[in-house]
Amino acid sequence: MSEATEKKEIETAVSELDLPRWSVVSFDACEASGLTYDAAEKFMSEQEADGVYGLCIVTDETASRVAAQG
Repeated sequence: MSEATEKKEIETAVSELDLPRWSVVSFDACEASGLTYDAAEKFMSEQEADGVYGLCIVTDETASRVAAQG
């Protein structure tokens, strides 16, 4: 097995959900970024409990586009 093939297998073994590449966005702004998906879900739940609604989880790349347009 080549080194490149082995590296690709290791990279795909880790779920994208476990990588710190998720953001929580609201209607107005990016509320948090650089989170794992689980951390983003927890953050979103905490914000909703505090009365912040209209939140969703997107990739950091998408959040940067949303922030640039807002």
